[in-house]
Amino acid sequence: MTQREATLPLVEVPQSLLWDRAVAPLDPLWRLNRIATRFPAVGTDRATVAALYAALPLLTTPLETRVLIELYEEAWRARRSQQ
Repeated sequence: MTQREATLPLVEVPQSLLWDRAVAPLDPLWRLNRIATRFPAVGTDRATVAALYAALPLLTTPLETRVLIELYEEAWRARRSQQ
């Protein structure tokens, strides 16, 4: 595990994404990759988007999903600046 991976938050994985196991592993990168497979159907809350964005270089997701994560992060930042 790299230092960057060690600093990733441990986000909750929806039960619907755990089709092959009873509980999610304690590996933050595994959790984020699993969420990214169904993004933006799941994982659009502020904390999860921030974690996905922070892990973007480490995620094994298609370019289209990466772009969506970036757009959601921009939208959350814009929303925060308007408050």
